[in-house]
Amino acid sequence: SQARRQPGSTFKPFAYGAAVLQGMKPGNTRMDEPVAIRLPGGDVWSPSDATPPTGLPTTLHDGLAQSKNTITALLMQKIGPQRVVELAQSLGVRQSKLEPVLSLGLGTSPVTLLEMVTAYGTLANGGSYHTPYLLLRVEDRDGKVLERFAPPPDKETGPAMPRKDALTLVNTL
Repeated sequence: SQARRQPGSTFKPFAYGAAVLQGMKPGNTRMDEPVAIRLPGGDVWSPSDATPPTGLPTTLHDGLAQSKNTITALLMQKIGPQRVVELAQSLGVRQSKLEPVLSLGLGTSPVTLLEMVTAYGTLANGGSYHTPYLLLRVEDRDGKVLERFAPPPDKETGPAMPRKDALTLVNTL
C-alpha cells in the first residue's frame, strides 16, 4: 500500500475519461502519426508506440483500446493535464503527487497499487467512490470464521499482530 511505481498504460483511462468529461466522444478521431510537442522551455517531447504509426485517423476508443501513446499525448495536449489530475484524484488516487504534465496520461507519475485499485473500483462502481478497507476474515452469523485473509505467521517474524493493532494500522492507511 505504500510502494509507488509508474503505472504506465493503466493510467490512460483517466486521460480518456477526462476527455469524455470535457465533451469528447469515443468516436472523435486523432491522426495516428508521429508526434512532436514543443514544451515550455523549448524542449520537444516525441512519444512513440511499439508499432509504427498508420497515418490514418484513429478514434479515441481505438486509441485507448490499442494503448496508443501518440493518440494519448495529443489528447493530453487538448484537454490539459490538470483535468486528468483532478479526475484521477476524484476516483481514488489521493495520496500520491500527480505531476500535471503531458506525459501524465502515459502513467509517468508514481502511484500506489492501492490507489490504482481504488480508482478502478470507483469506475467499476459507476463512479461511486468507496474508501478501501482491509478484509481480515469472513464470519457467518454465528461468529464461525469461514475464511481468514491474514497471512500465516512467519517463522522469522513470529505470530501475526493482534487484531486491535491490525485494525489501527488499517484505519491509518
